[in-house]
Amino acid sequence: MIFRNRFNTTGKIIGVFRYQWMNIFYLKKINFRKNGLVGKSVYFQLKPGAKMSCGVKPIIHDYAEIIIAGKLNIGNYFTLNKFSRIVAYDDIVIGDYVTIAQFVSILDHDHAFSFEEKEMKLSGYTTAAVRVGNNVWIGDKVTILKGVTIGNNVIIAANSVVNKNVPDNCIVAGVPFKIIKQLE
Repeated sequence: MIFRNRFNTTGKIIGVFRYQWMNIFYLKKINFRKNGLVGKSVYFQLKPGAKMSCGVKPIIHDYAEIIIAGKLNIGNYFTLNKFSRIVAYDDIVIGDYVTIAQFVSILDHDHAFSFEEKEMKLSGYTTAAVRVGNNVWIGDKVTILKGVTIGNNVIIAANSVVNKNVPDNCIVAGVPFKIIKQLE
């Protein structure tokens, strides 16, 4: 999957520097395998006890957001585009050659709530692991909800909501998504 490199030469040098800085700053909590690129104004938060593993040459574009309170494992040649976010309160695993477009949300949790005297109270989170296979392209403004497994060789069309498992080798679209084509 292929829209990997939008950094110019200066941007690449600065992006590698940012990646190396993250490697040093989060030395004990993140397992980096090789160089990658990190864009400007990336919001990155590792809560106490959180763990992250990152494969070969990830690219995280400007203004992306990654929040980890549980575990996040990212495979090789991963791309996270502008304004997208990954929030891992439990466990998110992303395979190799995954491209995530702009404004995508991947969440492994929902807010837990209750009503007390006609007033809604938020009380923590309910979580379920998310799995994204290899060779997956996630289009603009897609939302992937908790407890979902996405198979290998999948394209998720723009503006889709993924609320249940997606099988291998298909294109899905819609709210909620439907399989629109099987890939051979």
